[in-house]
Amino acid sequence: MKAVKKLVPAFILVIAISVTSFYLYATFSDVPLLNENSRVLLYDNQNQVFYESNYFKNSTWCNFEDFPTLLTDAVVAVEDKRFYSHLGIDPIRIIKAFAVNLISGSIEEGASTITQQYARNLYLSLDQTYSRKLREIIIATKMEMHYSKQDILEGYLNTVYFGHGIYGFAKAADFFFDKNLNECSIGEIAMLVGIPNGPSYYSPFINLKNSKSRQKIVLNAMAKNGVITQDEADQAWNDEIHLAELSEKNIKQIDGYYVDAVIQELRNLNLYTEENIKNGLEVYTYYDNEVQKTLQESIQKHDPNTGQEIAGVILQPFTFHVLAINGGKDYTTSQYNRILYSTRQIGSTLKPLLYYCALADGFTPSTTFLSSATSFQISEDEVYTPTNFLEIYPETDISMINAIACSDNIYAIKTHLFLGTDLLNSTLNAFGIELTEENISIALGSTNFPLIDLAKIYNTFASEGLVEEPSFIRLVCDAKGNILYENKDEPKQLLKRDETLILTSLLRSPYDIKNITGSTPSMLGYEPYTMTAVKSGTSDWDSLVASYNPNYTMILWTGYDDNKAMTTSEERRVVKEVFQDFYNTLYPKGEEGPWYAPSANIEARRVDPISGQLSINGSLYWYKRE
Repeated sequence: MKAVKKLVPAFILVIAISVTSFYLYATFSDVPLLNENSRVLLYDNQNQVFYESNYFKNSTWCNFEDFPTLLTDAVVAVEDKRFYSHLGIDPIRIIKAFAVNLISGSIEEGASTITQQYARNLYLSLDQTYSRKLREIIIATKMEMHYSKQDILEGYLNTVYFGHGIYGFAKAADFFFDKNLNECSIGEIAMLVGIPNGPSYYSPFINLKNSKSRQKIVLNAMAKNGVITQDEADQAWNDEIHLAELSEKNIKQIDGYYVDAVIQELRNLNLYTEENIKNGLEVYTYYDNEVQKTLQESIQKHDPNTGQEIAGVILQPFTFHVLAINGGKDYTTSQYNRILYSTRQIGSTLKPLLYYCALADGFTPSTTFLSSATSFQISEDEVYTPTNFLEIYPETDISMINAIACSDNIYAIKTHLFLGTDLLNSTLNAFGIELTEENISIALGSTNFPLIDLAKIYNTFASEGLVEEPSFIRLVCDAKGNILYENKDEPKQLLKRDETLILTSLLRSPYDIKNITGSTPSMLGYEPYTMTAVKSGTSDWDSLVASYNPNYTMILWTGYDDNKAMTTSEERRVVKEVFQDFYNTLYPKGEEGPWYAPSANIEARRVDPISGQLSINGSLYWYKRE
């Protein structure tokens, strides 16, 4: 026991030296705060500003003295009541949160101070990791050593996130109540203070009941800490809240996914740095407001209002510029970009790449295989038995035209085996797509990769065989006009032009009613007014439509984030409806859109699309001249 007592002073001394050293390090190690002029401007393809970011955030900067005292006092009372006495971290709050969480067995209470939250807003992600938390504490302590409490609180009030793509209390007051902050009532201030605790849960636009519940907690905390009286708190909670008029512009952040993608591309280019942003960044993008709005409205129009997600991207052929992107159906409720970051099973949308390989190997649109129930002996120990949808087989020789139209799996596997299974894999590799494993079912799209990679493949079809990496950014300058980056469009010929044009003609077959056998062409009834190439694809968990014309390449996906199976035709056909609506909006009935011209090596033939034989009553498809 005596030995233990002797160790106590030494332990206390070590702790004291450690704490002192830590704060000395923080004192002599600077952390820069950006200023009001630090900003990023994003321009669309018409050179019009569509996004302005201050302090890394989409916010309107407000000086500390312009914030109502009621607001600043309320934020401190609710978020960090010892804000003016601690040095970045609050030991009392940490001990209390630890005890509460230990007793409950889960994370019920956090211990982050306003300074820590501000540090996270500026420099860190929201990852729940110990390393991120340690960095947050270090940065917060540095801030406390170099800046006044007023500077820190001003920065926090301008960068806190409210959902809906909104940062900062000034912008939030305008967004939620169509008011300046100084015009907001006690109840409105309390509601604003409550939202950042869980923007997707407490936003009054999403769930007014939850928002009111949180408002009551904030009002009681304000009363408890002497910011207002309890009578004022009770009165404010009973006051009616008048929200700003709801509109698509307010609620549906149509450019949110695009903005995030641009910022990520800036990071990839090592341009989204503190120094560059302090000097101001002007970013010229390929964003097309009309196309983005059309995509967003088409998705919203056909949203089944279930947990089913919908995502889409539009590329420009021959340039690979990304004109529009929806990473999900509503940026308000989910900022996760499923086009860029989700790997999905792409199903039969991969088959056109297989058929391009076949055309390049000497197949024609009239090349036939027998389509009937078949088992394939892959090796001595492996037998593969693919099936068609609903196990419907023509029980006859069918052409490539019909195989594409009805997405015949037997034809696809026979083509794959005939060509050699390594050919499709090597072609995918040429697009920069590395498969984790190679198997025969890849010909049916039983592989997963990001949807932006699928868009790259289809935009190559749309570009007559040219390929390039999809890009969001055209030009980046600093505030003085110095060019920091310029995108050079240098597409390369990856696929043979004639075979790609013939494939484009074949991708008209999913609309062709003359392709009906026991199965129906996959896009029958969904043809838009203008000419488009198209292929659909499905798995148990995914439904896709890939399409293009000379102006636009579109990839659409729907499914569930938790990979719940889609069991109804209504779930699967959503993307077909969105696809048709998108093109019909851009090309109304009677307005002829662009289409491809065959090269001198290609001729049109009228054939029976099922057999591939010449027929006066058949359909027109392109062939190589003999």
